[in-house]
Amino acid sequence: MRTRLVIVAASGLLCGFAVTPAYERQARQDVATCVDYAKRESAAFDATVRSIDRSTGEIWIERLNVNARGEYAFDKCLTTLRKWRVVERNLPKTVDPTPPTPVTPDRYARSPWFIR
Repeated sequence: MRTRLVIVAASGLLCGFAVTPAYERQARQDVATCVDYAKRESAAFDATVRSIDRSTGEIWIERLNVNARGEYAFDKCLTTLRKWRVVERNLPKTVDPTPPTPVTPDRYARSPWFIR
C-alpha cells in the first residue's frame, strides 16, 4: 500500500508539468533568432513555431524552403541556445572570473652585487 502511494504521488508530481506563457514566448524568440542566423547561410530559409504542446512542452517547428546549409545553421543555433538556457546559464559562477596576476620577483633579489 505504501509503495502504491509513493508511485501515485510521484506520478502526480511529474504529470503536473505545465508550459508557462514565458516558456512559449522564449521558444518563439529562440526560433526567430535562429531563423535570422540561418538566413545568413541560406537567404530563402524560413521557419515558424507551428504549435506548442502545453502538457509536455514539445515544440513543433514548421520549416519552409529547406536546404542543407540553412537547416544545419538553424539546428546548430537552436541546439546551442537551448543548451545555454537549460544548462550553462544555471551552472554555478566562479568566485572571481579574472585570471590571477603573475607574481613578479623582486628586482633586487638576484642583483649581481649581492651574489658573492
